[in-house]
Amino acid sequence: DFAADTLVRCLVLFFLFGTWAIEDISAVPELRTLRTEISSCDAVLESMETLLGGFQSDLAQISLEIQTLQEQSQTLQIKLKNRTASQSQLDSALEGLVVSPDLIKKIAEGEVNEFFLLHLLDLNKKMSYVKSHRGSHIRALKDVGPELERLRLKASDKIRDFLIKKIDSLKAPNANIGIIQKTVLLKYKELYGFLLERYGDAALEVRTTYIVTVSNYFYASFEKYVKSLQNLQTVVADKYDLIGTEETNRRGLFGKPQLKDKTNVFSLGDRIQTLLSADDGIILPHIAEEQKMKYPYEVIFKAITRLLMDNCSSEYLFTSEFFVTPKKGKSALIVGPPGSAFMEIFDPTLKYIQGVFKQHFDSAMDAVGVLICIRLNALNLRIMQKRRIPCLDAFINYVNIVLWPRFQGIMDSHIESLKKTQLNKIRDAHPHFIVRRYGELAVSILTLNEGFDDALLIHRYNLQASLFVSQLRCQYSLNRLRTEVEHLLDRMAEEIPDLKSRLVMFINNYDLLETILSDHTATSFDDEKAYFSTKIEASILEFVEVEMKGHVGFLTEFVERVELEKSVDALDISRFEAVAQQFNQTWKVSVAEANASILRSFPNFRNGARVLHNSLAHLVLYYRRFLALWEKRFLGRSRRVHPVGIQAVLAEVKRLRPMHFDKAVSQPTMASLAGLLRSSSGPLLVRGGIASLALLAPRPAALPAARIAGLVRAQAHTHDCGCGGCCSAGVLPAPLQSAGYKTKTALKLMCPGCFFTRRGGRLRVICKDNKKHKQVQG
Repeated sequence: DFAADTLVRCLVLFFLFGTWAIEDISAVPELRTLRTEISSCDAVLESMETLLGGFQSDLAQISLEIQTLQEQSQTLQIKLKNRTASQSQLDSALEGLVVSPDLIKKIAEGEVNEFFLLHLLDLNKKMSYVKSHRGSHIRALKDVGPELERLRLKASDKIRDFLIKKIDSLKAPNANIGIIQKTVLLKYKELYGFLLERYGDAALEVRTTYIVTVSNYFYASFEKYVKSLQNLQTVVADKYDLIGTEETNRRGLFGKPQLKDKTNVFSLGDRIQTLLSADDGIILPHIAEEQKMKYPYEVIFKAITRLLMDNCSSEYLFTSEFFVTPKKGKSALIVGPPGSAFMEIFDPTLKYIQGVFKQHFDSAMDAVGVLICIRLNALNLRIMQKRRIPCLDAFINYVNIVLWPRFQGIMDSHIESLKKTQLNKIRDAHPHFIVRRYGELAVSILTLNEGFDDALLIHRYNLQASLFVSQLRCQYSLNRLRTEVEHLLDRMAEEIPDLKSRLVMFINNYDLLETILSDHTATSFDDEKAYFSTKIEASILEFVEVEMKGHVGFLTEFVERVELEKSVDALDISRFEAVAQQFNQTWKVSVAEANASILRSFPNFRNGARVLHNSLAHLVLYYRRFLALWEKRFLGRSRRVHPVGIQAVLAEVKRLRPMHFDKAVSQPTMASLAGLLRSSSGPLLVRGGIASLALLAPRPAALPAARIAGLVRAQAHTHDCGCGGCCSAGVLPAPLQSAGYKTKTALKLMCPGCFFTRRGGRLRVICKDNKKHKQVQG
């Protein structure tokens, strides 16, 4: 670098000073100096060239040495690879062929424990190696083969004795099979694997011994448990406890009726807790016997099935892990398909329990209990599916097929009992005990149908088509039973000659069913509620027409006949006056008689209040229509008879109303009645129930002079609307003065004599018994 730099500087100086020398001859000494420096540079460059040439020769020599080293490295690498492969094969051969004295001693003389298991695995590897190199040219194979065979036989014999001894320990009294399985058998499961691979006959003997021992253990345990639970069973229903069987038909030993809690036969009650409880419900027989406890069969069914599920799940997991099925070979034939060991173990137990269930349910007459067992069986299937253990699917399907036909058979028996019910003793219209039983049974079935997503069928299906198809017949069976109950009510009605009594019988029975169903808000009850609500409303409307026809039939017939006429003006006035006069003379007695008759006919006060509400509304409606016809006929004409004012009728209705009548009438009923009256007879005020019904007569657009004079006279006559003169339709009493009234924001009825009225555009409370109760809204 220094030489090159010097050369460049010299050349630059030559060009610069050369030009300058031509111009100025006096620069000759400097040029000589420059020449000397250039010569020095040439010498330096020559030395550098010599140095670089020597360096290039050195690099060529080094390259040759590197190439030689690479060839030597490749040779060493090939030798190392060959030696490593040879060493691996040699190590594998030594490991597979060399049998150490320690291995022989431990296998031949040692006890079966963790160390024995380690040496057994080593022996198994050596045997696998010898077997895999059986056709090779290894001389040591001939020497080590017999030794390994003797060790195999010795190890197999010791393993067989060890496993059979542990399996025999399961036969000991009070042996805990689960502890032995987890702490012993699963711990040494490689021992059985060695037998399965090296000595199939011994493995088959161990497997057979285990299956026979455990199968007998579970069979004896469940047989003892089931028999002990059968002693704790309480019989809820038998062949006499059908819905159509009278309670007096069941006789005891000496001909006396046997008393039993019949409510549990058809009512669900606390039995639903068996289904809702998250507890497995395992019953300890010795504790239950000491406490003298008895259980319905669904509790026993739950205890048996949940205990069976737990044991089957544990045994299925153990057998799947211990008796591992090889992929192929002779061992696969010994072990069988997956799950075969479990089925061989539990097959006798499952058949025994199936027989017990079938024997019980074939004679069971408790429809509620059978349906609870059906729901429990469905929950059991869900639990096993959640555990992902399919070992009990066939058992659950079998139980399901046993339960559903039996439930259908019990429902058929109930229906047949209704068809055979004798009605010779029907003498009153009170709710029948069969209807009460049906209501309780319907509530039980609908409650148990909630949450299981069962469709409501009206057709039959094949029971064995699906696991859940049979469940769809539940609602169909209930509909059939309901239809037969209605046929029974029709037969009962034929035994009652009086139409009114027949309607009372229908209303009382439908009201009983509606009351029983009304306590439940689940969606599965909606259709049943709607059905009987329609039935009772239709019966009430028909009863109201019959009842009020007996009291004010002359009024209703006259109104209906006159409304059919084209013109009211052409009708005879005397006919109007006769009807008005007859109503004036008899309306109070008719209202009182209707009130007493209705409340006497219906034992349920709420039901009686509803019927009375409709009856009085029927009366007010027809009388309002009569007053409208009266106004059309006598408009501008003098009259000899003055109809009773509608407010007087309402006042009498309020006076005769029963205590808490307003609360007995439901708001939907009030709303529907208010709409009916409003659409048929002008404006209507509904406040607090029937006690405050106030029909406001429509005011005419223009009144003649005589009518105005009548209004003035009516306003001058201030009273409590007790007469029949000034309260005719279209004439409102004069508003009372505020004197003597207590002004209140919210009015309240103080006693049975208080009633609401509207005068002068203000709502008031008037009392005939105590004037201190008078109130005005302010």
